[in-house]
Amino acid sequence: MESSIPKGFDVLFLEMRHSFSKILPSFPVMFIIYASCTMGTMFMLLPHEQVDGSPVPTLVFKDRPIAFHAFLISIMFSFTGALTALLIQHRPRIERYCRVYAMASMLSALAILLYATALWGFRYPPRFTEQKIKIWMKKFTTLYR
Repeated sequence: MESSIPKGFDVLFLEMRHSFSKILPSFPVMFIIYASCTMGTMFMLLPHEQVDGSPVPTLVFKDRPIAFHAFLISIMFSFTGALTALLIQHRPRIERYCRVYAMASMLSALAILLYATALWGFRYPPRFTEQKIKIWMKKFTTLYR
């Protein structure tokens, strides 16, 4: 009895399955790379003030330069670990260690960001915070007019 599925389809399905099995384990690593690049760029674009000679974003990390520097270091470590895990795929133990290192660093960066955001949210009343954001948007963007 002949199958209604052509033989070429079976080969294509096996090739797709093999390629997904190679790509899928690197998905969290690629997400970490994209997320760390996006967060690093995003915090460079936010308005900042000079605290002890280094820029600190005023929106979330105001009065907390140590938390901001810890956040940046965690982001850099997560990016480095994820990139190393992608580059060293032929050595499974080192790649697994770098992947875990990148995930732990990303989780610590997110924890620092949530901590700073929670403290920032309790510092100002909601109306005052909305006013500051609107003033910043009017000053720095052309879309908000």
